[in-house]
Amino acid sequence: MTTHEQGAAARVSPATGPTPAIVADDLSISYIEHGAGSRYEALSGATFEVGRGAILGIVGTAGSGKTALGRVLSGRGFEGRDSWPFISGGTLHVADLDLRRPSRGERRRITLDIGYLAQGSGDELRNDLTVAENIAEPILSRDRTFDKRKLGRAAALLIDAVDLELGMLGRFPFELSRGQRQRVALAAALIVEPSVLVVDEPAQGVDIIARPALFRLLERINAARQCTMVILSHDLATVQRLTNDVLVLDQGFVIARGTIDEVLSSSDHPYVQRMREAREFAQAPLPGLVDDEALQAVERVADGLFEDIDDDIEARLDAQRAEEQLARQRPEFARFQQGDTE
Repeated sequence: MTTHEQGAAARVSPATGPTPAIVADDLSISYIEHGAGSRYEALSGATFEVGRGAILGIVGTAGSGKTALGRVLSGRGFEGRDSWPFISGGTLHVADLDLRRPSRGERRRITLDIGYLAQGSGDELRNDLTVAENIAEPILSRDRTFDKRKLGRAAALLIDAVDLELGMLGRFPFELSRGQRQRVALAAALIVEPSVLVVDEPAQGVDIIARPALFRLLERINAARQCTMVILSHDLATVQRLTNDVLVLDQGFVIARGTIDEVLSSSDHPYVQRMREAREFAQAPLPGLVDDEALQAVERVADGLFEDIDDDIEARLDAQRAEEQLARQRPEFARFQQGDTE
């Protein structure tokens, strides 16, 4: 079977129910290569659908076409960005918008109806604006008369939702860590309440303690707003945290689509085989590392060890935030914590 035939064989049956939020039909995506001016095809002949309110995980290594697909799904290529991928074949509709040949009205709606968090979105925040102003910018850039009180409340709610302190609203992006800036960028993407949200590598740059809160936020938005989401990652475990529905890319072709177990058990593609082996390795102890008696003891301890890890981390964060607040209000408490009893 040729590579193109492999891609065609992995096409997905249309979703049932209401009109899907995302419909890609024989979609091909290309770049114009730097300097050479020649065209490079990043994705070929992809056909898939995503139901309204569903979450799709897209998994692939570097060079698979994953990031190019995410950028095209975001519809941001019409903003005049250099070296941005474009649709070179087939059709793509997202949130009822034709992203291959959008009308002028559709172009105005793209950034309202489709939210996008790229890997480097936090680095694109404006350093001359405060965090609050960066979050509000997607609204203020369209309507300078928007109710400032409502906008301030929305920005404060979002900064709290992405697990940052309210005091950061008055700070500037250059004062924050990369992970904090990325969470500010997520808040800015959410303030317009998009019907579709595309997130590229959601865990990148976010410290391990803050990740559970970030994942729970995405889950809550999906449930409360029926927001359709596309989560792109090289890491199957990251995608699995949010959805069981995955689409697998390799070298510019869709090679599988289905639940994680279906994909790992049914496909004999080399990349899927490597995914399966990696998952099995992560779930099994190293041969010969421990004897049978020790292994049984390990398994007894391991059962339930991390069942409540999210709640535990959240409790520790609450305690940490409470201590920090008390230290600000009572300086003598901070000195006591540091061992200064004089």
